[in-house]
Amino acid sequence: MNARLSVIAVCAGAALAVTGCSSSATPSTQSAAPTTTTAAAPAADAVKWAGTFCGGITPVLAGGGELTSLVAANAGNPAALKEGVLKVLDAGSKSLADAEKKLTDVGAPAPDAKPLHDELVKTVGDGAKEYQAAAVQLRALDPNAPDFTAQIQKLGAAATGPAKLSAEIAKLNANPLTKDALGKAPECVDMSAKLGKLIGQ
Repeated sequence: MNARLSVIAVCAGAALAVTGCSSSATPSTQSAAPTTTTAAAPAADAVKWAGTFCGGITPVLAGGGELTSLVAANAGNPAALKEGVLKVLDAGSKSLADAEKKLTDVGAPAPDAKPLHDELVKTVGDGAKEYQAAAVQLRALDPNAPDFTAQIQKLGAAATGPAKLSAEIAKLNANPLTKDALGKAPECVDMSAKLGKLIGQ
C-alpha cells in the first residue's frame, strides 16, 4: 500500500503547516473600506470559516491513518479489508460534502478572499465526488479475486483529493488574510494535533 502511505504523509504534513500562523482576517462590511471599487456582501468570520474547512477535512485526512491499520489487521481477510475501506470512503465523502455545504453557507472571510473561498468549496466538493466514485469502484471488486490487493492499490494511487487538500492548506497558510484564522480555529488546531500523531506512527 505504498501509494496510500504516500497520500497519508502528504496530508499529515500539510496539516502540520497550519500551526505557526500569524495574521488576522477582520470581517468587513460594504461601507468599511471607502477605497473599495465594488460592493460585496458582509464577510464571514475568518476563524469560523477556517474552522469549517478544517473540521470538514480532518476525518478525511485522519482516515488515511485508519487505512494503514485496516491493511495491517486484515492482510489475510480481503472481505473485511474491503468493508473497512468502504467505511472510510463513505465517511470521507459525507464529511467533504458537508464541508462544501457549510463553507457555502458561511461565505468568504473577506471580499478579496472570495476567489480562494470559491476554489476551496470546489476542492472539497470534487473530493466528495472522488470518494464516492472510489467507493463505487471498490464495491464492484471481488475480494476473492487474486488481484484484489493490486486493485485497491490502484485506487489509492489514483486518488488526487488528499493532495489537492494539501495544496489548499498551503495557500491558506500563505495568505495573510487567512493565516491567523488557521492558527486560532479550534478545529484546525485539533487537525494539526491529530495528524501530527499520525506522522509519528
